[in-house]
Order: sequence, then structure tokens, then C-alpha cells
Amino acid sequence: MAKGTHVRIKDIAEKAKCSIGTVDRVIHNRGKVAEPVRERILQIIKELDYKPNVNARVLASKQTLTLGILLPSYKKGEYWELPCMGITEAVERYNEQGYNIEARWFTYNSPEKFYKVGMKMVADDIDGIIMNPATYRESVRLVRSFFQNNKPFILIDSDIHGTPSLSFIGKDPVQSGLTVAELIHQLTRHISGTKNVWIINLASSPNQTYAFLAREIGLMNYFTDKELQEDYSFQTFDMNDKGTQKVVDEEIEEMLAREIPHAIYVTGSMVHRIAGSIKKLRPEPKPLLIGHDLIPRNMDRVKDETVDFLIEEEAQRQGYLAVESMIRSLSYKEAIPKKQLMNLMIFTRENLPL
Repeated sequence: MAKGTHVRIKDIAEKAKCSIGTVDRVIHNRGKVAEPVRERILQIIKELDYKPNVNARVLASKQTLTLGILLPSYKKGEYWELPCMGITEAVERYNEQGYNIEARWFTYNSPEKFYKVGMKMVADDIDGIIMNPATYRESVRLVRSFFQNNKPFILIDSDIHGTPSLSFIGKDPVQSGLTVAELIHQLTRHISGTKNVWIINLASSPNQTYAFLAREIGLMNYFTDKELQEDYSFQTFDMNDKGTQKVVDEEIEEMLAREIPHAIYVTGSMVHRIAGSIKKLRPEPKPLLIGHDLIPRNMDRVKDETVDFLIEEEAQRQGYLAVESMIRSLSYKEAIPKKQLMNLMIFTRENLPL
């Protein structure tokens, strides 16, 4: 790129391998940026002879951008608190940089409410929508209305293939299942005879099961592709979390009376429920236990070594990137990648974040 030739913040961010928000903070000297990153960005700005577009910046600072946030209802400490934290962080950070970003929050606990509040956002003066799709039918009905009313939207955490969203920000659940399968195989292959594996889909509502089933499919694909099915015995349990540990304890106790598995994979963030039962019932030998998401109760069970591995898919960053991507699209008129897949990280007691 020639020096000074229509250089955009996006160009600097790509060259510096950082986010547009980070470049924006350096340019306006706002917020915290690690010194090595700041120096790298300033060097690139100098190399490209970047000149800020003052008129565009003033226009952006005076414009109020209203985002509708449509996510499942949750209690403190549950999974959906993490993307909400990311959304809040992004809104606050961009407001500090001179933008006027307003977030209007909507939650749902059923497909019917999901559709109802989604339609309310169509009627309201909302510029863009960030949402997690509930069931397929209601999501398609909402997408149809968003399209007809020119309401741009971003999907986070779960995708619906083929929808005209600005972007999907999340993870590939099938890849998550493949990764868990690799962990299980590597840690149990030395065991002689058939290895018993439980897959537990523990959800508080049926709306959560799409990602769980996709992860299970990933696990099945691994063992099929590796031709390892004869070495393993699999059982899947679809359980309803009714909000109390006692009910889960009773179900797990009954299951353990029939067999003690070598490994248990909980396909969602409620692995702490199963861990609570394992800790109380003390089966010998203790099964390998794997679940998802860095919520406090899961981290506690990793610390006491009841949960062996947690799979994290950057839930908080999903929320932050959704806001940043919407701003890039609506304010800067930039093309947004149709898929922004999060990193998949594996945590044990030794590398849990403080």
C-alpha cells in the first residue's frame, strides 16, 4: 500500500495483527494498550503516513448508535453472563472514545418470548441487532422480518447456516466435540478392554440442545473416522437441569449403580452439576470428567480436581467482537467477515486464569 493512500484504521489493525478498537485507542490516546502493541501500531501509522479523517470522526462522535441485544435470560455466574460482560465492555470502551453507543437489552426464556421480543426490536428505533438464535423456526421467522425491515444482525454463540447475518461470531461446536474426543482417546487408550464413555446433555431448557448435539456429533465423527468404535462403548443421557443438585445426584447415583464409566463428557456449561455428584458419590476409580466454559462454579470443580478439563471458546470476546463488528459495519461501512470463529482453549487446574 502506498503511503497516505486511503489508509484505514482496518488496514493498520490488520498489519499490526490487533483489533480495530485497539488501534482506535492508540490514535486517540484513550484506554489501556500494552506498550509493545502501542509501539507497533505507532510504527505502522508512521510507515503508512496515516492521516485521521477528522470529519468522519466528528460525525461518528455525534451519532447515536442503538444496538438491540437479544440473549437468553441467566443468573449471575452462568454462561450467558460472559458474552454480556464482553458487550458491556465494548459499549463502555467505544463511548469513552467519543462514540454514542446505546445498548437495549432483551432476554428470553422460551421460543415464544424470543420471537415476541425480536419483533419488538423490529418496531423500535434500533440500528443493529446482536442475538443468539433460539429454536430454528422462530429464528427463521425473525430473520425474515429483519431482512424485510433492513435490520442488520449478528449471531453469537450459535449459527444458523445460510442466514443473511452480517457475521456469525462463535465457535464450531463440531470441532469442540472432535477435540474432546481426542482428549478422551489419548487419556484412556492404555486401558485394556472396552472403554466406557458417557455423553451427558444437561440443559435447563430444550432450546440449549443444538450446540450440545453438534458437539456430540463431533465426538462421534472422531471415533468413526479413527475406526475406534469397537474399543469404546458409548451411552448418551439427555438430562433436564431442574435447578437443584439433589435431583442430579439421584440420577447420577442410579446411573453409577449400573456401571462406572472411564470418561464423562458434559456437552455444556453445567458440568459443575455432574462434578458435584461425582464429588459426593466418590466412584472408584474416578471417571475422567470434561465440560465447557470458564464460569466460577466450573472453575471451582477444576481446582478441586473433580473436573479434569474445561473447554473454553472465548465467550466474553464473542460479545465484545459483536459490538465492534456492528460499529465497523454501520459507522465505517466496512465489510465484516461472515464467520469469526473463536479460539478453542483447554484449561486444567494448572492453567486456570486467576
